[in-house]
Amino acid sequence: MMQKKSTFSGVALALLVTFSLGLPQSSQAQISGEAASELLEAAQTNPLLLLRQRLSQSALSAAGIPLEGAVDAAEYIVGPGDAFTVVINGQDVGGAPIAVGADGLIAMPDAGLVDVGGMTLQSARDTISESLAAYYEDADIDLSLVQSRQFYVHVSGAVPIPGRYLALPVSRVSNVIELAFADTTSLPVPNPAFQPSFRNIQVRHPDGSSTTVDLMRYMTTGDTAANPYLRDGDIVFVPTFNPEYASVSVGGYIPYPGSYEFREGDRLGHVLSMAGGVDANGGAASVTVTRATSAGISTQSFSAAELAGEGADDLGSDRAADYELQNLDVISVQERTEERGLVRIEGRVQNPGAYPIVDGITTLQQVLEAAGGLRSDALARGAYIERRSLPDASQSLVPDRMANPELAARQALRSDTMAVFQRLRLTDLDLISRSYFIKELAFQNRVSMDVEAVLNGQGPDVPLRAGDRLFVPKDERAVYVFGQVLQPGFLPLTQGQSVRTYLAMAGGVSDSGGRTIIINPSTGAVHENLDGPLFSGDMVFVDNKAPVTEDPDLERLLIERERARADARIRTISTIFQGVASVATVLTLIITVRRN
Repeated sequence: MMQKKSTFSGVALALLVTFSLGLPQSSQAQISGEAASELLEAAQTNPLLLLRQRLSQSALSAAGIPLEGAVDAAEYIVGPGDAFTVVINGQDVGGAPIAVGADGLIAMPDAGLVDVGGMTLQSARDTISESLAAYYEDADIDLSLVQSRQFYVHVSGAVPIPGRYLALPVSRVSNVIELAFADTTSLPVPNPAFQPSFRNIQVRHPDGSSTTVDLMRYMTTGDTAANPYLRDGDIVFVPTFNPEYASVSVGGYIPYPGSYEFREGDRLGHVLSMAGGVDANGGAASVTVTRATSAGISTQSFSAAELAGEGADDLGSDRAADYELQNLDVISVQERTEERGLVRIEGRVQNPGAYPIVDGITTLQQVLEAAGGLRSDALARGAYIERRSLPDASQSLVPDRMANPELAARQALRSDTMAVFQRLRLTDLDLISRSYFIKELAFQNRVSMDVEAVLNGQGPDVPLRAGDRLFVPKDERAVYVFGQVLQPGFLPLTQGQSVRTYLAMAGGVSDSGGRTIIINPSTGAVHENLDGPLFSGDMVFVDNKAPVTEDPDLERLLIERERARADARIRTISTIFQGVASVATVLTLIITVRRN
């Protein structure tokens, strides 16, 4: 008996090492002889392999089985290898766990052999209790499952690694499918026109019955009923399908648009749930199903409220979600035309924060009134609205923002840049001009308007867009002077003083100073009147005489452009000289011929 146990342990160890190494398996492949010895030796000498082997053993042991909760006695199927403890009147009568034999029989004290193979755990408990009740009258009989068995299931079809896999009674179909797809270097289907069918997986049971598993539904909705438990000897077959002939397309205002495999009996609500669901409160307005028939193209529309079960559909069914789909149907989800969103108000207002708006309808004055208005120290002429409005980026180029937010942000900006370049491809702007265009568009995100006039009621009200940001700065009663001055910074406002006075207060203009411009903080308007007065929030900028840039990439492009222009001038002059020389040669030849 000990020899048999040792042999079984050796084979199990070889299989566990195989799984930990991720070696491909087939239904015919077996590890034996020298190969098993080599794997065993490697596992014993390599600490990493030994750790993996021990982890695998612990994962398959009763104490290490990962459970979703307490075992459901109504679903758990008892089979060979399951072990029970029998407690009668509080005492363990077996001394050690009693295992179910290979024939499904379990030997109970006094009662003898009891057939429990293939029963649910609850039925097995009832059967064993009834057999013991004849020998232990008026006794409290309790049975507990203390050791779960292991068994094999077979995976075949469109998987990279078909073969035989160890499973547990608490293993689901997805567990062995994940193992069968562990080899990402192999294609599950050689013909690229076909794909594995995860919505029509066939689970064939030893008793001749079968179950069709919609694993895609489980992965998208979390419905565990679509991912059943495995049984001893099950055969999991993954078929194939061609999306061109067996699919339903979902598009529009939905989280996961795309093509989904069609399954007979599909309902509209099922497919929409796999694509992320439709919620009237989330902005969805209606859903249209388009179908091609021999008589032409037909459409069927439902409101988002009908899909939520709040009303009957036009076909008379209880819910629009129960509308039966057909192969190659196209589902389109429409967004509400009245979009709602949030705007943020920051700075010197009574109640800063986020406020709800109707996109394009709610105005600046309405939101400002909701925020309690401006504070007494607010600089109305310095207020501005930010709005990002770059062209839509290609979402397929943006990686997962949760996995790598910095990369996603950089990639999104690069996608915006690519979209802008596509818009500019028909213009005659050179590379320098296009680069400048991109930089300006990325940073110039303010709404062009006189916010001070709007806030003071002297201009037309401004409709806001979702995502807008209104910032009202504090009135510092100062003027900001910067650029080529000796002491740049804020200077206290003095009524009636000219620009020249503030330049002098800033230490004067440096030797490399050039033009001086004055910028209105509200409208962005500039002027160069050095004798005019300044107001709170105005900015005075002194430019550099020499054309410089702090961007090394742009500086390199400028140098390259000047070099290209110089080369072009040299080539032009060379071409002119060559042309003149050629003309002179021809004239000389003509004169020579005439003289002769």
